Amino acid sequence: MEQTASALAGRVGGKLVGPDRAYTGVATLSGAGPDEVAFSVGDLPEECTAGIVLSVRPVVGHTCIVVDDPKLAFIHLLHELFPVEHAPGVHRGATVDPSAEIHPSATIHAGAVIASGCSVGAESIIHPGVVLYPGTIVGSRCVLHAGCVLGADGFSFHPTASGPVKVPQVGRVVVEDDVEMGANCCVDRAFLGETRIGPGCKLDNLVHVGHNAVLGRYVIIAAQGALSGSVRVGDGVIVGGQVGVVEHIQIGDGARVGAQSGVGKDIPPGETFLGTPAEPAAKMRRIYAALKHLPEMFRKS
Repeated sequence: MEQTASALAGRVGGKLVGPDRAYTGVATLSGAGPDEVAFSVGDLPEECTAGIVLSVRPVVGHTCIVVDDPKLAFIHLLHELFPVEHAPGVHRGATVDPSAEIHPSATIHAGAVIASGCSVGAESIIHPGVVLYPGTIVGSRCVLHAGCVLGADGFSFHPTASGPVKVPQVGRVVVEDDVEMGANCCVDRAFLGETRIGPGCKLDNLVHVGHNAVLGRYVIIAAQGALSGSVRVGDGVIVGGQVGVVEHIQIGDGARVGAQSGVGKDIPPGETFLGTPAEPAAKMRRIYAALKHLPEMFRKS
């Protein structure tokens, strides 16, 4: 791989502006030296000495590679410079039930436990300590980081005079293609049917998905988000950190939920909700602004 500005421009589909030059590494805009590549989505700091800048427009005094999405081009460069290789196959330190189906190109690391009736698709990576309960399905090109547990019983108990009676959870978990889950995510098996994580979803560390929940395509949930049972999440939804969602809620396509919100009612498609209880963002901002004046109002009353 040729490490010059002109060669890099060709690989990322950009236009080279300024003299061609070699590079040896990458760095931030403020820390990059003359032999390093940085990216910019705005103005460059005056002290920037980066040898090559990935940017949306030429910058006087710098060798630039002009692209529509500088960060995406930078991501491609990072993959080139820091390839992560996972040897396909099942590590001898993993525990895999003979009935499980593991694609030959998948990687099962030491300490993973894959129970009966599970399947893991092509090029998926199962990191150490992951547990797949019986019947769990994982698609192709998925990444499950350390400590993920998929298919544990959903939290369901029927109240009786003699105490709560556990409701058998006889469904399963299905994870579609290109899903990534951070460390210690938990996805509960369904009461009946499936708990389903749609294609391209990205779950941060410590995310919980309750039984019978269904996530659409490209859903993003930040750390410590928790979905109760039977929640329905549409395509392209973004959920901030530490968000809690009540059972049977529906969140429409393209909706946004701000960090630490408590969602107790349905959210329409494309809306942004904040707060606890979560309300439309514009309304909550007015409420937050008014709260600052409450002490003064009490003093005057």
